[in-house]
Amino acid sequence: MLDYLAATERLAPSSSLIHGAEFLLHELALLLKIILEFIAILIVAIALLKSIRQYVRYFRHQSYTVQPSIRLELGISLALALEFLLAADVVGTAVSPRWNEIAKLAAITGIRTFLNFFLHREVRELQETQRSAYAASAEPSAK
Repeated sequence: MLDYLAATERLAPSSSLIHGAEFLLHELALLLKIILEFIAILIVAIALLKSIRQYVRYFRHQSYTVQPSIRLELGISLALALEFLLAADVVGTAVSPRWNEIAKLAAITGIRTFLNFFLHREVRELQETQRSAYAASAEPSAK
């Protein structure tokens, strides 16, 4: 019994070192998560401001149809922001995750992946529409 107590006393400093390292890692992960979420918010805010500015410009020129280029740029920005938010969620659960956090991450990842899939599909369709419109407008000038 005395040997056990002596051994645990010798291990105590290394145990506190492990707890200190785990605390530091947890704090760094939290900081990285906050930074990634901030970047995602910044991407969305900038994309919205650009889209509003472009929409107002089209509206002033009596072009009342929503331009596909506005939707395309906004969609690409939203997809990028979703990727940053997903990375933030992964970083948030990377350090000593609990089953509850893993379940939340799985649900959030599923939802964001679903959103991202449809966002990418819509972006692809808008890009194809723009390419065909560009090709159609370039065709008469080639004749």
